[in-house]
Amino acid sequence: MKLNVIVAAGGSSQRYGATNKLFSRTGASTVVVEAIKPFLSVKDVGRVVVGIETSFADELLAALDRAGLAEDRRIVLSPGGSSRTFTIKGAMSALQQDADFVLIHDGARPYISLELVEKVVEAAKETGVALPLLKLSDSIVRLSGAVEPLDREDFRLVQTPVCVRRDIFETAYKNAKTSFYDDISAIKNAGFDNIAYVDGDPANVKITYPCDLHSPAPLVGCGYDIHRTAKGKEIRLNGVSIPCDLSLVAHSDGDVPVHAIMDAILSALGERDIGHLFPVDDPRFDGADSMQLLSIVVRIAASHGYAVQNVSVAIIAREPLLSPYISDMKTSLSNALNLPKSRVGVSATTNEDVGDLGAGKAIAAYATVSLG
Repeated sequence: MKLNVIVAAGGSSQRYGATNKLFSRTGASTVVVEAIKPFLSVKDVGRVVVGIETSFADELLAALDRAGLAEDRRIVLSPGGSSRTFTIKGAMSALQQDADFVLIHDGARPYISLELVEKVVEAAKETGVALPLLKLSDSIVRLSGAVEPLDREDFRLVQTPVCVRRDIFETAYKNAKTSFYDDISAIKNAGFDNIAYVDGDPANVKITYPCDLHSPAPLVGCGYDIHRTAKGKEIRLNGVSIPCDLSLVAHSDGDVPVHAIMDAILSALGERDIGHLFPVDDPRFDGADSMQLLSIVVRIAASHGYAVQNVSVAIIAREPLLSPYISDMKTSLSNALNLPKSRVGVSATTNEDVGDLGAGKAIAAYATVSLG
């Protein structure tokens, strides 16, 4: 059995606010990326079609790249339509010809679980159509002139994904001439009434307002690095080249604060340090750009569901004078970690002539990061 997925992400987020909710951060990535990711772990999924407004396509591709998904050829983009119905109808042409079932999911539901996907697929095998429904916990009334109390047991909240057999899906959407409330409305309009349902998941919320977002518990990590100095023409700190008569003795470019930051991130995640990740006896890392290595560590954090929320790094160096470069260092780290500069702290001190650091024979750095 082959499954294809359509992620409906063509909306404009009018109720959310000034920004598109699809690209709001949740955990290590964004709402729409998190809505896509679980389906890539389902073994029978051959394609995930994302129906998105064309003006947001580049932003989606950039978000997928940050999440390490840019090279996954199962993900294809389809232009969004004037409504959810027409976004899904437009995505039909991108489905694989041999797909047996189609899963339709809201791009604004980032907290979908694999367990719920599997339950919906199994139920659809029996009837051809299945969806998750969630019981109401609040009382419900009808407003038709007077306030009329209703029995909430007669009502359910509709969630996604909906799983539909391919022939039913095509019949429902090929002939769709108008917009429907949801997928079940379109399917019933086409004459299919044998619809199964499974219990929905309270965590599988649809993001409508900023308060609907949640993040994993924050983590904190500390890192330290030190490198001896030698005669040279420049050093690199936090990705910024600083002309001076020094160089750093190192396997890579010796960017001491970046090394400390990487170790802080890995420490927060419970991973081993950069000495194990980028071993000194591996020629691939001879003279490596530490900012590129940092991007690898950031992707490792993303694979755990985390992103750097803020970073503070203190550099200990007798020379050169670092104060003229602090702002550039903050900008460099801000870009590398996708953080506002207000969440990046860089400071420098001299160690007051104490030890090799105070004598200018080495440069060290301490870093602290928080992940969320």
